[in-house]
Amino acid sequence: MSRKVRIGKITRAHGMKGEVKFLPFLIKNPEIISELPRLYQRKARDSFEALLPETIRPAPGGGFLIKFQGVDSREEAEALKDLELFAALEDLPPKEEGEYYVFELIGLKVFLPNGSLLGEVRGLMPVGPYELLEIKKLDGKTLYLPMIDEIVEEIDLEKGTVKVNPLPGLLEVQE
Repeated sequence: MSRKVRIGKITRAHGMKGEVKFLPFLIKNPEIISELPRLYQRKARDSFEALLPETIRPAPGGGFLIKFQGVDSREEAEALKDLELFAALEDLPPKEEGEYYVFELIGLKVFLPNGSLLGEVRGLMPVGPYELLEIKKLDGKTLYLPMIDEIVEEIDLEKGTVKVNPLPGLLEVQE
């Protein structure tokens, strides 16, 4: 069985003909959602069921409107509310050198220039021209660092690490 990665969540039904509103997460370029041949819902711990999209289009205000085969009414679409969707790893388009999928960052250990462990990556938050790296610190608090070259010096997926060099005062202001 191929590896499945969580890519987003159905938030609500849309219209009367079975469309749902889908909000992607854990993918840096959400537009690739429209290129996926199938999506999956989890049925059990390691068991998934394919959902075949008939149409996928951008939704006003962000996200996507998806019409799945076999979902033809508002009632059937409402039954999918809050359902998390997954994609097969092999269905995702290949990455360019230096690119990553957001799900690959989750759980990476974040280190400061002096080698001390700052925390662990919990996610990314888009905020205009760049994203914020969400880090759960060792004390359980959350902090955010801009995903810019001046701060995020290195992402090493093989080692499972991110090296950051926050600007002076950036960590202290979030305490």
